[in-house]
Amino acid sequence: MSDHLPEPRERLLWPILIPVGVLAVIGAVLYLFSRVLLRVTPTAATIVALVVAASILAIAWIVAARPQVTGASLLSMVGGVTGIAMLTGGLALLLGQPAAELQPVQLALAAPVGAATKGFQPNELSAPADYPFTIEFSNDDVTGGVGVQHNVVVTQEKTVDPAGAIAVGTPITGPNQVAVPVSGLAQGSYYFFCEFHPTTMTGKLTVAGPPPAPGAPAGPVITAADATAFSPNTIELPSGQPATITFDNEDPGATHNLDVFSDKDYTTEISKTPDVVGIGSGEVALPALDPGTYYFRCDFHPTTMQGTITVAKSGGGSSPSGTASGASTGPSG
Repeated sequence: MSDHLPEPRERLLWPILIPVGVLAVIGAVLYLFSRVLLRVTPTAATIVALVVAASILAIAWIVAARPQVTGASLLSMVGGVTGIAMLTGGLALLLGQPAAELQPVQLALAAPVGAATKGFQPNELSAPADYPFTIEFSNDDVTGGVGVQHNVVVTQEKTVDPAGAIAVGTPITGPNQVAVPVSGLAQGSYYFFCEFHPTTMTGKLTVAGPPPAPGAPAGPVITAADATAFSPNTIELPSGQPATITFDNEDPGATHNLDVFSDKDYTTEISKTPDVVGIGSGEVALPALDPGTYYFRCDFHPTTMQGTITVAKSGGGSSPSGTASGASTGPSG
């Protein structure tokens, strides 16, 4: 008689344990399946998820319609769900991979103090052909404690008339920054000027060459993890070629930038990134530089965050792709 005592307990436990175990297995499969969905396009993920969900409902209906639901039928259900998830997941990875994201092209352009007479810095830019780009314009012109108003106008002809311009940037009073988006342009020469100082603040935009490779930074990457140092604080560039340095700010809540100078006293600025607040990134476009040593710093932490750029003779150093070009700038000292 004692041999039959556990039977009522078993009858109570199995109907609970079996569904719970099946749900646990299905949950694990679906979790792993979700990792696949995150790697495909939203459209492919939606289609695959709907197919798998419909398959689960169909298999569950078939199993439930049987006169008696046994452990074997539940295992068949789990196997069917797993097989469908693996099949559709594999097809999604094969056919639904997202296209490579377009690499943004940002051209750094500044109006330094006294820009109304000195002009833009740099006064020559370059961009890839048939590819959208953005001019990151930084107005740093403050004279006698009063900000000076500037903007950027891009034209096809060498003119100072904003009528028929390709792009017209929002006027800003220094110190301030604004992005000027420009649609893809055909290969050729274009021009830019300040609408408020059209005779002194002018420049040339050269559009030529292929766009940057998807997913790859335009050139060297310099990181700020805190306010004590750049990483790395020394880089090499080839001479005679424009280059772009990507600056990553990984210091939460802190403002940093990367300002490049031709002298170790930080008096002659070449170009700089926009100010990056907290986690974010920016780019500094450098013109073709002569061989020598150049210097960069963070304007917000100038005594602790410093570094050097060594420009090697032609054939040496790295070979980054550039997004800004200008007349060669020789280092001092």
